[in-house]
Amino acid sequence: MTVKRPKAYSYLRFSTPEQSKGDSFRRQAKLATDYAAQKGLELDERLTFHDLGVSAFRGDNVETGQLAAFHEAVRVGLVEKGSYLLVESLDRLSRQFARRAFRALEDICDAGIVVVTLSDNREYTQESLNSDPTSLLMSILIFMRANEESATKARRLKASWENKRANAGNKTMTGACPGWLTLDRNAGKFIVIPERAAVVQRIFHETLQGCSPHSLALAFNVEGVPMFGRGKHWHRSYIIKILDNPAVIGTMTPHTSDYVGGKMKRKPLTPVFNYFPSVVDAETFERVRQLRRSKRSPMRGQHSGKEVSNILGGLGRCARCGATMTRMNKGKGLTQWHYLVCTAAKTGAGCLYELLRYGQVEDAFLRNVEYLVGTAPAGDNGKQIDKDMAMIERNLEGLETMWEKARTSLVRAPSAALAAHIRDVEIERDTLVEQRDELLERRAETSGRLVQSKLSELRDAATAEPLNRTLVNSLLRQTISSVDVDSENGLLLFHWKHGGESELVFAMPKEEKKVRPELTTGAEDRKRSRTEKRVAR
Repeated sequence: MTVKRPKAYSYLRFSTPEQSKGDSFRRQAKLATDYAAQKGLELDERLTFHDLGVSAFRGDNVETGQLAAFHEAVRVGLVEKGSYLLVESLDRLSRQFARRAFRALEDICDAGIVVVTLSDNREYTQESLNSDPTSLLMSILIFMRANEESATKARRLKASWENKRANAGNKTMTGACPGWLTLDRNAGKFIVIPERAAVVQRIFHETLQGCSPHSLALAFNVEGVPMFGRGKHWHRSYIIKILDNPAVIGTMTPHTSDYVGGKMKRKPLTPVFNYFPSVVDAETFERVRQLRRSKRSPMRGQHSGKEVSNILGGLGRCARCGATMTRMNKGKGLTQWHYLVCTAAKTGAGCLYELLRYGQVEDAFLRNVEYLVGTAPAGDNGKQIDKDMAMIERNLEGLETMWEKARTSLVRAPSAALAAHIRDVEIERDTLVEQRDELLERRAETSGRLVQSKLSELRDAATAEPLNRTLVNSLLRQTISSVDVDSENGLLLFHWKHGGESELVFAMPKEEKKVRPELTTGAEDRKRSRTEKRVAR
């Protein structure tokens, strides 16, 4: 009669993917095979538990990794009681605090499993942990040492990166860089790859001309433009990543990684300017960013691959209700007419349904674009914004000092109240950083030089022959936040992004309707006021 041999299962773990390229996997696997042969165990090679590149310091392997899967296999009976779990050493099971790490070992042993550490051939069972003080003490000491090693390594690594970030303005942090750059390791400098930089510049230039990321990716694939990375083809998402990447103007944003609720979260730090060689000028980058933030921009709209036929596309608003004005066609062939209509009225949402000749609006804009540009408000010099930013910077410096002092006190004398205070300071700091970033964007949008440059391009595009409506619409999006279309008074009201408004007449006003006082709305009062002002002028 054949005696059934106890089954053994190997558990392999290492914390970084790079270790898979070394000897860690082979060494742990060989130890398990040799031990099973020596003790007459049946090593189950079909059911293996490997946490490759998973941290035991954070407890990922115990909570969601293959060690958790082993627990579940024991619970459902897939792994029988009396089986062996073979590990190289106890620190492969856990590198958490000794109390939590010991709990992981205890849970496995209480489930009827024999845990074997192959580095010293020591066996841990429920009985040995209960009755053998040496076994109990040894496991706790090993867990304490493993946790301290990992904590020390984490502190050193964090300090190393803090030092690198502090010196980022003088030397490179790592060899990592965007696809259009390469690192000259001898000189310790990033070098521009000219042919790739030309592709990046083309992406920004053509985006400002109204091209969408989809159409750019398609053009690059048709032309056979080589990809930067390992991908075989250009994709819309990669074009967008380049457009959103401040590295094109030389800015690098370092990050810290913290574990919150068991999950790693990356937190952006203060940007390092002029870290990379710039391949796009700051004005162009800012203009593209403003364009991408505008609602229904050409790169986000559902018709991004088509030529724009409505120069007010995404900008026109109904003066009555504020809903979008959309372009629609009536008739066919030579008898086809184009109209603007309120989307709320079109869908029966309550506004007045009225067809407005699109050609009438476009012609008025093109005839008067010189006047529109000439009378546009000038961008301010950002003095008030600079004052607000200076105040925020002073507050941030104060918070940083407060945070450092609180952290030092917490290390010396841990306190729940002090920890809560630190969290409050961090929340306030993050809020100020967001406000500072918003002010930076506003200052760029209101820069007088940038405003005049965009207005000049808008005038040139609107007066060029043949008319490129896609380009005109793109430039309008960069300068205008919205255009109120007031059919009753025959007015277009342009709202400038940098502040102020401009009016254009596109038709004669309709006869003012008699409205009973009790039915007069605020909107009707405003329209009557506009008409009166226009007549007065």
